[in-house]
Amino acid sequence: MVANTASDAATAESGDDEPPRLRVEGLSKSFRNVDALTDVSLRIRTGEVVGLVGENGAGKSTLLKLLTGIHRPTDGQIVIDGTPVEVSGPRDAAQRGIAIVKQEQDVVPNLTGYENLYLGRIPDYARGGVIDSDRMREEAQQVVDDLGITLDVSEPVKSYSFNQRQMLEVAKAFSESIHTDNPVVLLDEPTAGLEEDSRDLLFERIAELRDQASFVFVSHELDEVLEVSDRIYVLKDGALVSEQSAEEATESSLQQAMVGRETADEYYRVDRQRSVDGDAETVLSADGISREDDLADVSFALQEGEIFGLVGVEGCGKSELGRVLCGIDAPDSGAIRVRGETVEAGSMSEMVDAGLGYVPKDRKSEGLLLYQSLPMNISLPSIGTDRVTDRLAGIGSALNLIDHDKETAMAEAAIEELDIRTPGVDTLVHQLSGGNQQKVVLGKWLMRESNILVMDNVTRGVDVAAKEEVYRVCRDLVEGGVSIVFIGDELPEVIGMSNRIGVMKKGELVNVVDAPPADKPTESELITEMI
Repeated sequence: MVANTASDAATAESGDDEPPRLRVEGLSKSFRNVDALTDVSLRIRTGEVVGLVGENGAGKSTLLKLLTGIHRPTDGQIVIDGTPVEVSGPRDAAQRGIAIVKQEQDVVPNLTGYENLYLGRIPDYARGGVIDSDRMREEAQQVVDDLGITLDVSEPVKSYSFNQRQMLEVAKAFSESIHTDNPVVLLDEPTAGLEEDSRDLLFERIAELRDQASFVFVSHELDEVLEVSDRIYVLKDGALVSEQSAEEATESSLQQAMVGRETADEYYRVDRQRSVDGDAETVLSADGISREDDLADVSFALQEGEIFGLVGVEGCGKSELGRVLCGIDAPDSGAIRVRGETVEAGSMSEMVDAGLGYVPKDRKSEGLLLYQSLPMNISLPSIGTDRVTDRLAGIGSALNLIDHDKETAMAEAAIEELDIRTPGVDTLVHQLSGGNQQKVVLGKWLMRESNILVMDNVTRGVDVAAKEEVYRVCRDLVEGGVSIVFIGDELPEVIGMSNRIGVMKKGELVNVVDAPPADKPTESELITEMI
């Protein structure tokens, strides 16, 4: 297969009788002396699904921000239905028929589904200063029903599951551009954090809505891009380097275009998987953990030097178990033991003191202080310990003050050990790429000297190269004495990384499958257990 270059693609499409729904010509964007996007040209035809892939920093986010008017281009133009336009902002973009489903959910938890759906259009439902909530609710419910999405829009969003909130974001994109004949919906990592059933539902909706909309599908999951796209554009270092038809493209060809090399055969570094003896120490055990409708009498043991995977379909309880193990949520019954000692369930501080660390599914809302510095994030779990505090004698008490020199030294150690790519040690975390943000989450527990980590979808929303780095870090951690509970939605990832895999179904742990390097279970074998 030979991939077309951007210029080849433009030539091939120049003979189309009907102008593309959306065309980008020579689009460039510079920030001071940094070129974020350089001379990018692409086309999206009516009813088409176009994939957009590239490593973090390749220019995908910049392109989406230009299309939605968040940034203005330094050069080039955006053309809608054959007419050049200047997009002044997200509202203007929506009015022109360009809407976006953001990677990070943009919802207000305390508002209802219908209020979130029409948050930017509430004045349209006001008469004499009074909002017609009934009409808003009825029209919002009609929108989600027409899209085939099962949601009660009268309920507060805080009661929605992660998957339901993501489907609400899809509905919002359509509602914002509903007045156009054929909106262009930009899907920015729409499946990040979704479980298999919800991803299948989203793909079904995309297929069914092709006669009503065009889509740009941005994802690090190359198999998903290949599944839903007609054509795929590849960005690298801010430039468009390849266009490939979905029929001809492969994950390997896309990876090679993205990173300029073939991905290593041992993607999950299985050759570094440690053997765990049957008589190895049990470092963490769950005994009869039950919680409301989420968990039912779950028992398992994590051995020293082991990566214990957890898989299951949506609603199986694997993420809920992770939260209970780390003390975020309390079980109704059962016990958690760390190295044989019972630890107070439902107390995260007790778990942290016992040596546990937690990498949450949503790193930005639960794992990081995005607008604080790298040292502050790295030191957060260690505050109150001698690692980052000076102990000064106060009157009648001990006063703990943060030692900023120690805090900076801790951050520098994490940067070196985890190869965190950052402009400087004091950089704000929101300025880092997704992969490097995830390394910061890992780094704070590494510096806390946590020897048990519970990771929930640790590679969610990071690109191919960054995933490889995270896998390397996991192998390094295990070789350094850390044991890991590895919760994942991507079966190949969990299979590749784990020594054993626990299969969950309807809140129960139904089986534990061995996964030695030379005899890994297949996806089909696990799916049979999961459903």
